[in-house]
Parts: sequence; C-alpha cells; structure tokens
Amino acid sequence: MRDLNCNSACDAVYKEVVVIGNGPSALGLSYMLAGHLPYYNGLPHPTDDMLTARLQAISTTRPLFTQDLEFLSQGLEGRSTNPVSVLMDHLTHPAADLGLDTPPLVEWRPHPDSAVDHIVLGKGPPGGAWQAMDGNVLTISLSSWMELPGLEFRKWEMLHNGGTSTTVRRVPVASVAAYYRDYVRLMRLGKYLRNNVVVTSVRRLPPLNLKKDCSCASAQWSVEGYDTETHKPFSYVCRSVVMATGSTDQPNRLCVPGEMDNTSWVFHDLAAFEKALAQFVKDNPGIKDGSRSVDPVCVVGAGLSAADAVLACRFHSVPLIHVFRRSGISPEHALPENMYPEYHKVREMMNAGGRGYAGYEAYPHHRVTHIASDSHKVSISSPSGHQSVLQASLMVILIGSRPDLSFLPAEFHDGQTLAVDPEQPLDCRSNPLAVDPWTHKVLGVGEGVYAAGPLVGDNFVRFLLGGATAITGDLHRRRKQTT
Repeated sequence: MRDLNCNSACDAVYKEVVVIGNGPSALGLSYMLAGHLPYYNGLPHPTDDMLTARLQAISTTRPLFTQDLEFLSQGLEGRSTNPVSVLMDHLTHPAADLGLDTPPLVEWRPHPDSAVDHIVLGKGPPGGAWQAMDGNVLTISLSSWMELPGLEFRKWEMLHNGGTSTTVRRVPVASVAAYYRDYVRLMRLGKYLRNNVVVTSVRRLPPLNLKKDCSCASAQWSVEGYDTETHKPFSYVCRSVVMATGSTDQPNRLCVPGEMDNTSWVFHDLAAFEKALAQFVKDNPGIKDGSRSVDPVCVVGAGLSAADAVLACRFHSVPLIHVFRRSGISPEHALPENMYPEYHKVREMMNAGGRGYAGYEAYPHHRVTHIASDSHKVSISSPSGHQSVLQASLMVILIGSRPDLSFLPAEFHDGQTLAVDPEQPLDCRSNPLAVDPWTHKVLGVGEGVYAAGPLVGDNFVRFLLGGATAITGDLHRRRKQTT
C-alpha cells in the first residue's frame, strides 16, 4: 500500500465502517447500521421459562445490545458456537427446532440519529453466494429462516406474488436470491451498497499527523480494490472493517496428481458441473431411455453439495460412481426424512454402498489418488491400500470450500493464524476465525476489525443476526467513548 499523509488519506473516501461482502450477514448488519435497532418486545418465550424470566428482568426501552447479553445467553443451546447468535436465534425464531412457528420476541425500531456511516462492498449483486446458486434447488432451511430483519419472507412473497399468501416451507433458491435483491430496495439500503467490486487490500494506516477537523482523522484502516465493470480502482479509509465474505470463495482441492491438469471435465463447483452435465446429456441423446451407454460421472464428497450432484445425475439418468471417505453422509448433514426426502434417499444409497440402486456405484472409505486428464481415468485407494481405476465421463469434486482472505496483510492471507486452532487450516465449519464472543472482534489483528457470518461459524442465515447485534453494539460503544 502506498504511503499516506493527511492529503492522500483524505483523497480516499472516508466511512466509519467498511463491510466486505454483500451476502445475508452483511445485509442484516447494514440494516442495523442504518439505524434500525432490536428491542425485546415483552412476549414470553413459548418453551423456555428460564429465558423468559431473564428477559423480564431487562428493559424494553433500551436496545438489546445495551443489555447484559452474557446474562441473557446463559444455558442456551443451538447450531452455533457464538452465544449472541444462539440468543438472537431464540428471540427471532422461538422454538424453531421444535417445528413451532411462533411470533418473534424482537421488534425493530428506527433511530435515524443512530445511523453509522458505512459502505458494503460486494463482488456481485446483493445476496452474495445466493445469487450464484442453482435457482431450481430447494433451500435446506425453511423460508422464514432465510429472512432478514424488518421484512418477513411471507410478506415479501405476498408482494412478489401479487397478494398470494404462502406457508412456511422450503423454497427455491431463486426465491431467496430475489428476496435479498428486493430487501435492499424495500429497506432503502441502496445508498450503503457498492456492488461488482473486488477488495484487494486491507491495511492498517500508519500514524498520521491529521488535523482534528479532517473528516478522516479517526481512520485506522485503508480498504482498496477495483470495480469489475469499469476496472477503476477505489480507496476507502475507515475506523472499522467488518469481514463478511462467506465461505465459498475457494473450493477445496484433493491435491492429487492430475487434478488441475485439465478443467474441461473435472469440476470443483456444483453450478458449473450441473451446466456441463446438462450439455453432456444434450450431446448424448439416448441416455434417458437407456439406448445409449456412456461412462459414469464420478462424484467425490459426502456433504450436501455432493448429494446435490448425485441427485442431478439421477435426474438425468446418468450413471455415476460416488467416492467418499466416510461411510455415509456425515451426522451434521443427516436431515429429517419427512422434510428432506431427496437427501434421505441419497443417504440410504451411500449407507447401502450402492447395492440395490441401478446406475449408482458407491466407494465408501475410499480416496482419490490420481486423475489422468487425457484418458478420463480416476485412481482410487481403499483403506487396505487396494488400488482401483475408474473410467469417468465427467468428474466433480465437492469437498467443501474456504474463504478468500488474501486482501489481509501477508501474515494473515490464509486466515489460519487467525483461526480458533491456528495449527489447522481455516474452515468455516470446524475451525472458524477466533473472535471475541460478545463483540465479534477478530482476535490477533488489531482494534477495529470484526467478522460475521460463515467466517465465524454461523453457516445458517437464521444465526446471522447475532454477529450483527454484537458488532453494532460494540461500534456504538466505541462511538460513545470518542464523543
């Protein structure tokens, strides 16, 4: 980064907060930074009397983030390791895991005078990774769990569908993507968003001899990047940076010989694979009715994305071989059969080792050892070391993904040194960024850097408000300390 003095620093655009990423976690945070604050509305929790008792001991006239969050979070459990995220989930989706659809215990009140000057920077349209997913796939979560503060998903659907009321259910990804695009417009957040940009650098500013009346006198960080449409660079200076980039920037690799030699038939992205699969079926008429024989598709992985690839092959009647290191879908991916029959079917196929399912051959407890790009041969190894060679038409490797933090200073590029376990690679599910549980400040970077969403292990939309609440609360406290 270039050296900055008073003049050059003030040539950059000053914002109190720069948010990197424009997915659901960033949009929910922007809503709060725009001056919409959460309050307890006085309703009892439908199933947790102890939480109700703690809530009745706090004020309904002060925002939740000014209350004793540690006291309120006592004893609560949920699918997040972040206590404020679990608390906000209990308040916004009371007893959701019990299948109840009950009113939230939070209401949002406007405070324009509390708005924080901020900018949200995203690589594409609002919604982040949701805009790149296959729109025809049904969400794992129910529709109400996908909503952001201030706009119920059902109310949005009524507006979107011309007044048709709908029930809480799984919905197509396309509907969720449209909801997030409309959310920015309906919540009037457009002035805070800058889309189609890439952040290339986040650096701490050196001590500057700035005049007290300089607008950027409190700036501590520089954020630089470029516009993907105009290719023009941009530069912001700010007091605080929030990383909300999600977890899907870089797919994980097997790191075996031949994996990266030829990308024409080997994929690491579900959407790209599904597009190639559709073209493969089109180029080979007769697959559907069985009049044409083709080499199977090789699917590697045991998560939900791999299950989606299996379902895509089955839909097109394309034979497949499924290679995975576990015995079946991992426990965290085991979903209720009545709500997710398609994933339950894949789980059955995997657990049965493929026996009894025509066109599906499973290789549990196997790992890929080599990919021959020129001959479409995939070598795999069993736990005993037995080697097999499989012939494939297409191959898709879906073994998770990781965030791209290359914009950070060199010592933090891979994020590993900032993870909960710095001895292991950064992983948004098993080894997220280490943050202060009550403020979501990233530990080990320096004052003014926060993280939210999948980066801190909140991989479900319904838990994202916890990070936004913790961050907003700390930003307001810091603001008061300097005024």
